[in-house]
Amino acid sequence: MTGLLGRHLEGALVHCERRHARVAVRLAGRGLLADGAEFDLQTIDVSAGGMCLEAEVRPSLGQRLVVYLELIGGLQGEVVRLTEDGFGMSFRATLRKRDKIADQLTWLINREHLGADGERGLESIKPRRVDYSLTSESGAAAVKIIDLSRSGVALLSEVQPDKGLWVTIGRTRGRVLRSFPGGFALEFARAIPIEAFDPDVTL
Repeated sequence: MTGLLGRHLEGALVHCERRHARVAVRLAGRGLLADGAEFDLQTIDVSAGGMCLEAEVRPSLGQRLVVYLELIGGLQGEVVRLTEDGFGMSFRATLRKRDKIADQLTWLINREHLGADGERGLESIKPRRVDYSLTSESGAAAVKIIDLSRSGVALLSEVQPDKGLWVTIGRTRGRVLRSFPGGFALEFARAIPIEAFDPDVTL
């Protein structure tokens, strides 16, 4: 990981007695417990094998959960330790998925330190209205927004439409990009105008 990030990232890695080096990065997200309970969270540090989180919810050790992080996506894992402000979890992921997480962390830190172009278009928000109805050829389903950007949205849902399928959330049309445990992500047919992109936005 250190070689990938380069000299400008020295000090960003939190080295410890873990298998994977951790990157100090703050990402907002949502957690989903096995009983369906949802909660807000924020990362303290993340690695390809796990992460430490701030959250008001304190799951029990060994409890399985799904976490969706902005710009990274859905991650499945289990609680491995409790902290004063949250908990640590390890990922249940294939080697390919772990490599993908490492690449995404590299990109995030590069963007933070180097100011990558297009950052404004990648900003995301948590709108005030999060509950919507999703319609497709197979019918309608209730969904909940986890994360919204001008170009797309991540949704909690009991259904997972096929990748590439065109669906409508509210009055906004989009194409299914990918699925993750507990939901999926859409890419909008048209980006939300920047002047309308605020917490009061409706789809």
